[in-house]
Amino acid sequence: MGTPRKKPAGAAHLRVGWRNLGAIYLGKSLIWASRLLKQGGTTLPGRAALRLSPQLILFFSAQLGPGTTAITGTNGKTTTAALLASICKEAGRRCLHNAAGANLAWGIASTLIEASSWKGTLPERYAVLEIDEGAFPALSEKLHPRTALVTNIFRDQLDRFGGVMQVRSAIQRGVQALPPDARLLLNADDPLVASIDGGSRQTLYYGLDLQPRQEDAPGSREEPPLSCPHCRQELRYSRLYYAHLGRYRCPSCGFYRPEPEFKLRRFSFTSAGGADLSLSLRGNPLQATLPLPGIYNLYNALSAAAAAWSCGLPEEAIVKALAAATPPAGRMERYRVDSRNLLAALIKNPAGANEVLRTLSGETAHDRRVHLLIAINDRIADGTDISWLEEIDFSPLNTMRARLGSITLSGTRAREVGQRLEEWDFSAGKMLLAPAPPQALRRAIARAEPGEKLIILANYTAMKELRRRLAR
Repeated sequence: MGTPRKKPAGAAHLRVGWRNLGAIYLGKSLIWASRLLKQGGTTLPGRAALRLSPQLILFFSAQLGPGTTAITGTNGKTTTAALLASICKEAGRRCLHNAAGANLAWGIASTLIEASSWKGTLPERYAVLEIDEGAFPALSEKLHPRTALVTNIFRDQLDRFGGVMQVRSAIQRGVQALPPDARLLLNADDPLVASIDGGSRQTLYYGLDLQPRQEDAPGSREEPPLSCPHCRQELRYSRLYYAHLGRYRCPSCGFYRPEPEFKLRRFSFTSAGGADLSLSLRGNPLQATLPLPGIYNLYNALSAAAAAWSCGLPEEAIVKALAAATPPAGRMERYRVDSRNLLAALIKNPAGANEVLRTLSGETAHDRRVHLLIAINDRIADGTDISWLEEIDFSPLNTMRARLGSITLSGTRAREVGQRLEEWDFSAGKMLLAPAPPQALRRAIARAEPGEKLIILANYTAMKELRRRLAR
């Protein structure tokens, strides 16, 4: 999976030492206790371990090989990382993967502690790690990944990041902290991502390269104009795929979409809800099937294939892993409860929410009756600024309006969601307010008849509560 990687400065001489060893014992003990109590265990062990040994991640990174890949960006990190980890598995390469989605330093530390022996030895030499945008600079410096992939940049957690340029700035700092011989994979269709400067590092791009008249191609969207990341003048688009992703050019400074080395040439949606894909990986054609719905998953599949190809993984492994893909937790996840069909989708910002709603309008086209459960919290992990609700385009719900049986609203911001739906002429009489997500789930299931579908739309902490209830 690539040429041998230079060890991080100082890391080659690291010994486990009493502090690291104590942190590993503490972390493993907390992981064991958390699972015994059925409380999970993705952040607390790492948080406690890093307090005892702040250099623990650097110690572990010295053991990781050249196949280590960091994935960051606003949307798609979890799915892309899961797809890439599956490709590694199909290729017979064992790799670490923070599959639970804990992508801050604490979660990364927990993943490394759990995978290591009690003496601090990692059995796997490769890692596929999704990393939060804000944590990317510090973790790049400590993990020294050989490959870094950036998915996209959208408005998300405004109380934390402020805006898209702040997110871009954080990712740019993380790129600057990468080793000089690192490989950088950027989304060519996102001007905020494509404008990131990789310096002397090898920089490769991926993007959609669809024929203008392709039957299933996504069309233009009504989105706020995006400014050029270089000169701040409004960009002009010849085509929009979704949100601000597409073919663009700046009429002022000349910045334009770079030609991608990894392309999605064509796709067609299948009756099962997935898509047949025609990819070009640096000029090499590849046919694949993806069982995941939505335009955003086309980008996730393409980026994972690009990373796999760049790391030297075989085409057969890419094809098999994509064909066997299953949605990560809460990302178009399906359940069957008491003869009801449940579909759970995470929404956390306007761009993602709008595409989920568009996908659901097609997903439910043949359902006799549909019910909604929308759960939105404003806790720290979600972002306390929920003004993004004002930017959601609920028009795709019009396609299911005649078949919509009930709407259950939950979470700390349930009332605000209800007000938004009323603005779109959905009757308040159909809405039931149940602030506690577990109670809301129980009542929403009861309102659906056997054989009917319940769609769950929730942000991060609400989805965790709902999934825990579903697991029971």
